[in-house]
Amino acid sequence: MALKFRIPAGEKIVINGAVITNTSPKAMHFSLENDASVMRERDILLPEDAKNPLQNVYLFIQLMYIEPDSHDAHYKSFQNAAQIAFLSTADITERNLVFELVGLVGERNYYAALKLLQKYFKTTNAESAE
Repeated sequence: MALKFRIPAGEKIVINGAVITNTSPKAMHFSLENDASVMRERDILLPEDAKNPLQNVYLFIQLMYIEPDSHDAHYKSFQNAAQIAFLSTADITERNLVFELVGLVGERNYYAALKLLQKYFKTTNAESAE
């Protein structure tokens, strides 16, 4: 089954490490017919935007997901970031989150790990805005 995308004008996506920009003034529609690692621009975390330990964890999971040829280097960085994230908090929810992320990464389920962190960030951002 094909995965269908709509990319607004000017938005970027990454497919298997290649950055694709919609340079059209209109939205672009396309179907992805086989397995590939895809990230939308809005879900990509740049290294300079990783401001806390869990964001560093996200960054290295993202890199393993979109740059599979550099997996070993990114995995070592992920392990260090996960250890720092675990040790930097006494919050049981965050510690359990790190354990779950380590498990998902061990299964090479990077997409699920990224989605889990996105959901956590969204929840904690909403709580801090209140």
